[in-house]
Parts: sequence; C-alpha cells; structure tokens
Amino acid sequence: MRNNILGGLVIFMVVLTCLLMIDDLTNNQEQPSEKDTVEIEQLENNSDLAHIELEK
Repeated sequence: MRNNILGGLVIFMVVLTCLLMIDDLTNNQEQPSEKDTVEIEQLENNSDLAHIELEK
C-alpha cells in the first residue's frame, strides 16, 4: 500500500512538471527584461584592503 502512494506521488509530480514545461514553451511571449544597474562610488584615500604582517 505504501509503495502505491509513493509511486502515485512520483507520477503526479512528473506529470505536473511536464505540464508546466509545456505551458512555458507554448507561452513564448516577448517580455521586457529589466536591467539592474549598480553604481559604485570610490572615495579618495580609502582602502578596504587588509594588511597582513608576517613574523619570522
């Protein structure tokens, strides 16, 4: 009985995935893409570098 429930769940998920893929392929509409821009501000005399000193 338990194997039947798990098998049915697997088949259900596979069918659902296939239907969603078919839906995505058939609705091939051109959607405007949004481009995110990032502005980086560089400050003068500001260094975020770590200084490592080795002792011998």
